[in-house]
Amino acid sequence: MIKLLKYLVAAAVALLLTACHSGHSGGAVASPANLRFVNAAPDVSLTVTLNGAAAFSNTAASSATAYAQITAGSYLVTVTSTSTSLVSPAVTLALATGQTYSLLAYVRDGAVIITLINENETVPPAGFATLGVSNASPDSGALDVFVVAPGTTNLAGLAPTFQSTAFRAAPISTTLVAGTFDMVLTAAGNPTDVRLVVPSVVVTGGEILTLAFTSTIGGALVNGVLLNQTGATAVPATNARVRIVSALPISGSSSVSATVGSTTLASVFAPNPGIYTLVTGGTTTYTVTAAGTAVATLPATTFAVGGDYTILVYGTAGAPIVEVLTDNNQVPSVGGNAKLRLVNAGVNVAGGLTLYDNSVQVASSVGYGAASPYFGVVASSASILELIQPNVTPVSTTLSLTAGSVYTVFVIDTTLTMYVIRDR
Repeated sequence: MIKLLKYLVAAAVALLLTACHSGHSGGAVASPANLRFVNAAPDVSLTVTLNGAAAFSNTAASSATAYAQITAGSYLVTVTSTSTSLVSPAVTLALATGQTYSLLAYVRDGAVIITLINENETVPPAGFATLGVSNASPDSGALDVFVVAPGTTNLAGLAPTFQSTAFRAAPISTTLVAGTFDMVLTAAGNPTDVRLVVPSVVVTGGEILTLAFTSTIGGALVNGVLLNQTGATAVPATNARVRIVSALPISGSSSVSATVGSTTLASVFAPNPGIYTLVTGGTTTYTVTAAGTAVATLPATTFAVGGDYTILVYGTAGAPIVEVLTDNNQVPSVGGNAKLRLVNAGVNVAGGLTLYDNSVQVASSVGYGAASPYFGVVASSASILELIQPNVTPVSTTLSLTAGSVYTVFVIDTTLTMYVIRDR
């Protein structure tokens, strides 16, 4: 949990913040804006500069500063790690006279993500509170937010309190009677696809509260940060997502199933993969059963909080092999791209398999039971995938790859048939 930080801003810092406004040149001074910094990164201190001058220095991981008064205007904002090994793109942000803001930042896949949250809601009447949401995750897609009675597990028939909250969309808010609630975030329009549960949130009368959500290592699940005018509280993800993929021979239709911790994953048959299922994050115990027999040898694995994983079962029904793959379902870093990777679960040959997309090499020498790194490709309605095995005639297929999507190309037998699965 983020510890509430309360401290006075020294006069020298206040003067520095006022001076860093590029448009101020004397004369009448407008009412300042109020700005605080929320470092939502779980493991790195961050520093904020406004127009090149340090405004919030070395803010600890998972913490929030007090509000500082800053001359209204436009600022060139950058956020860096203490070691300066992480530097955000410079972003121009406008701070309006008399308005209050939180500048939220966190680290995603080696890059700093910045979001400015407007906190200028009217104080609600006695016995009521104001709740807003802000989607700061470029990976989650649009999310529905359900504010429900504690312990609610079935969302069927319930209307989301906030619908289709998109990345960096204008914050939206609602007024609700003070009380204790669970906040459940799901994929937009799909209440069974749960991305985060924030249990037993106590909302007090007169409170103005914002729930912001940020990316996780897997991309689909989100972490949360609860913001009010006196501080911030981290509400990180507690789950991982796991699916099973069978590459056992299609002939004979051998069933494959698994349990992760106390969660049972639905059985699958080659070549159709299972769907991602929520499991307890940090779990290290799991079992796999193939053709009715438990697989004796399993690789040591931790299903980390926020991560996506594929349990791959390949080989033969009589001697199955298990590999756990770490999936990265974050959106491609380049707009207009899709992401591809190759999983070789069918061909055990020297030199492995190589994959091309429209004559661009995507994966090279992928060995038996291995997965290639993800590779960004230009999205196209007619992408030509070509699969190459040494000394064998290449196999090709044409398909549509959608911008912003992530795909896995599974090869499960020696026919080199490509099973292309859209993972997000």
